[in-house]
Amino acid sequence: MIYLVGGARPNFMKIAAISRSFDHYGIVYEIIHTGQHYDYNMNQVFFDEFGLRSPKVHLEVGSGHHGVQTGKIMEKFEMLCLDDRPRMVFVVGDVNSTMAAALVAAKLHIPIAHQEAGMRSFDKRMPEEINRVVTDHVSDVLFPISQKDLENLLDEGIDRDKIHLVGDPMIDNLLYYVDQIPERDVKEKHILVELHRPSNVDVVSNLTEIMLGLSKLAEKYHIVFPIHPRTRKMIYKYGLTRYLEGIDHCEPMGYFDFHEMMKYAGCVITDSDGIQQETSVLNISCLAIRDTCNIQYTIDFGTNELCDADRDQIFNKAIMKFHTKETNKFTGTLEMLNNGFACDRIAEALISLDS
Repeated sequence: MIYLVGGARPNFMKIAAISRSFDHYGIVYEIIHTGQHYDYNMNQVFFDEFGLRSPKVHLEVGSGHHGVQTGKIMEKFEMLCLDDRPRMVFVVGDVNSTMAAALVAAKLHIPIAHQEAGMRSFDKRMPEEINRVVTDHVSDVLFPISQKDLENLLDEGIDRDKIHLVGDPMIDNLLYYVDQIPERDVKEKHILVELHRPSNVDVVSNLTEIMLGLSKLAEKYHIVFPIHPRTRKMIYKYGLTRYLEGIDHCEPMGYFDFHEMMKYAGCVITDSDGIQQETSVLNISCLAIRDTCNIQYTIDFGTNELCDADRDQIFNKAIMKFHTKETNKFTGTLEMLNNGFACDRIAEALISLDS
């Protein structure tokens, strides 16, 4: 029995694709939901939309400071593993749930697989970076999404025999469902915005600059802004709600609604790693409000560009991206890694380890 552990919105997009391949290959697994994200639009909507089986257990840890949240996950997940002794714990992504479950499994000597291994920003100020590094160094099987991530693991001294270059389940999920996005006659494209990272939304100066840039863009373009709960909280905390005037803002969207907005956008403004990948695969211009990029190929060969949290940069670069038709330059291994079969490669690797 493999425990497939997730707790936050992006985890479930990956778990949806991984579970389809596990079902196809007859790999026995159960989904464990830590409850790190708990709003309907941040977790349950994906179970409903993707037809995911119900979790074996929902740990219901909720929100909290990093130490508190990580500690709750470890305490509850350890009890579950002691009772059940799964043969492997499979973690995805870079959230607190990822690291917490991996640490528990490592101390109980349960083999660990990590999908999204080797991704690095080299910025230790980002909690996700700490989670990635710790998880990779206690994992037994590592699944990087790109050649660069594989090289990062080797540079850190991880045994090459543990590493399987497979691609990204999030792209598998995108390609599996993209044809279900309805066609529509778009007369006026929009700018789609998604922001949630603490470096952008928790820092008042950065969030203010971002909101000023978006407000200025809204004078020229239709802005669609599904607001992450963390971001909305900070917009209210810092008294920035006036900048939402003229912006078409709403609660977080489900997978299909959001990707319909993405498919017909002239430009996407985000700080999400996954969205930077998806826009590059779909040939949609993307502006990432980040000072580092975890997925360099989206810049080198995709449609992505970095941007500071600066009102003028956001305004000028977004206009440039909006009016430029972009196409990715994926070839060779990079093209193969984004072909929609990453999860099959994961399943085949796990089966080969058992043989």
